[in-house]
This record gives sequence, structure tokens and C-alpha cells, in this order.
Amino acid sequence: MLFEMGRRAVLGGIAALSLMPGLATAQDTYEPGRLTIVVPFNPGGSADRMARAIAQFLPEELGVPVTVMNQPGGSGALGHTYFLQQPDDGSFALVSPVNPYLISNILRGQGMLEWDKFHFVNGQWQDYYVVLVNKDQPFQTGKELIDFIKENPGEASSAIINGDGGHLATVVMLERLGLPKDAVNFISYDGGAPMRTALAGNQVTFSVISALGSSVIADDVRPLAVIKKEPDDLWDAPNINDILAEYGVEIPLLAADLRTFTVHQSFVDKHPETYQKLVDAYRRMLERDDFKAFIEEGQIGGQWMGPEATAESLNESYEIFAKYIDVLE
Repeated sequence: MLFEMGRRAVLGGIAALSLMPGLATAQDTYEPGRLTIVVPFNPGGSADRMARAIAQFLPEELGVPVTVMNQPGGSGALGHTYFLQQPDDGSFALVSPVNPYLISNILRGQGMLEWDKFHFVNGQWQDYYVVLVNKDQPFQTGKELIDFIKENPGEASSAIINGDGGHLATVVMLERLGLPKDAVNFISYDGGAPMRTALAGNQVTFSVISALGSSVIADDVRPLAVIKKEPDDLWDAPNINDILAEYGVEIPLLAADLRTFTVHQSFVDKHPETYQKLVDAYRRMLERDDFKAFIEEGQIGGQWMGPEATAESLNESYEIFAKYIDVLE
């Protein structure tokens, strides 16, 4: 289903470009003449799906071709570094779950990355974490899974992206429970799509994974806990700290993936008028009825937070990660 959705998005984007009236002359209005969106993970994941939705609909508003380039590796570090190495004239943008991957990359010294070189135009898709097991696993509650881990250290496996918020939340939980990090066998994947494939195929015991991005495997998995304050409509499970209260501990409720549309900070500084053209076109795209219908069908987020609120949310997450990141070392 993910492959087909991505294929339709690519084909739809090509069709939109071929049918767009006046595209060649419209290129003069956006000086770079094109836009390449870098995704630092494999095709099929939530960031990739979001980027391809943008690439399909943004050309009509921006007046230039928009393409997606996947640069996976290093839990996002390779793609984030690649993006910074590209021209800062507005011809490149980045779609990535900045929280947690870019934050984790920087705090762990992965890649040649500096926080202030990124400008976060918009947090388009905010997620939260859920603890999922395959429906063929015997665990019906979070307590059953925790008791199994305590009684059988090293036997339970967890799908992670190394250094992400789900990984961090799990390690902090083990620490609070008085268990070593190797009480769980962590299996690392480079992107949400392969993690979800592993869960849906019962290749791992559990995962602490982005909730909204995992709705595509809802028929194959069972939720045991959510990591958020409010009750949840999508995943019917208790708050993780309600479960941990029986053990006399709690963990920080880390926010999950905030997937952002991002540009170089130097692009904003050097070319403010061109930057504003891109932002205005992107906002118009978010407001289009056909775009809203497309992302609703594809279960993709489409909110407008804007630069200030996005930066505020990300800076708050950065501070939380900085406080707890040492437990991953």
C-alpha cells in the first residue's frame, strides 16, 4: 500500500507538471527554477510520504518542478548533512522528522551538523509514540510485556531507529525499572517504513514508534500503551506512566516525530524575497481542497504551525533530549 501510494504520488506529480499551464514562463517567478526536497530516510516512510505529497501539489503554486531525493543512512545524519552541503539559494528544501532525528544527530555528534544552520518553515505533521506489538505476540497489556522483560532479560526485541525518541524512551524506562540497556535486544532500522514492516511481520517483539505514522499497520498490531497526556482515539491503550505507576516509576512523555518543511537559514538571510515566495506558495498548497483530500486519504498530516511555533516546539524538545541523551551512550 505504501509503495502504491508513493507511485501514485510520483505519477500524479509528473502529470501535474505536464498539464500545468505556463510552467515554463512561471519559472521566472521563483528564481532557482526548481526545488528538490531531500528526505533523509528510505522511500515509503512517513517523511517520504509527506514529501511526495508536497512534490505533487506544490508545483502549481510555486510554478517550478518539485522532486524528492532520498538520502538515507545514519538515522538521518547522512541526509541532514547532505542537505546542508547543497546550494542555499532555495533550490533545496528538507522534509524530515527534525524531532527526534536531527536533534539526536546533533546531540550525539553524528554528521557535520549545526542547529542554527536550519530554518524550520513549518511543523506540518506532529506525532506521538505508541507501544505496539504484533497481534500474534502473547502480550495483551503493557504490564505483561514489562514483566516478561524483567523475567527474561535480553529475550524481547525492539525495533528502533538508533537514537530516536522511541529508543530513548525505552532506555529511560529500563533505567527507571532498574534494568540494564541490554535487557532488551534493540534492532536498528533506517526509517519508519522498515520498522513498521518488521512489526507487521512479527519480526520483533515490540516497538515504541510514531503513532499516526503507524496507522497503516493497524490491522496487524496491538497497542499496549501511548506516550501522551491525553486519551487517544486511534490507539486504545493506557498512558505508559499509568502502567509504570505499579512499579513506582515514570518516564518523560517525549513528543514524537515533528515532521517539518525546512530550508537553509542562510537562504532566509540572503534571499528573503525568494524565501517568502516559497513560504507563500507552500501555505497556499496546504489550504487547497485537493491537497487536503489527498493527505486525508493517505493519512498524512497537513497543519500550519509557522516558523515561530515550530521553532518553539523543537527547541523545547531539544532541551528534553539534551537532558536524557546520555542514557543512550
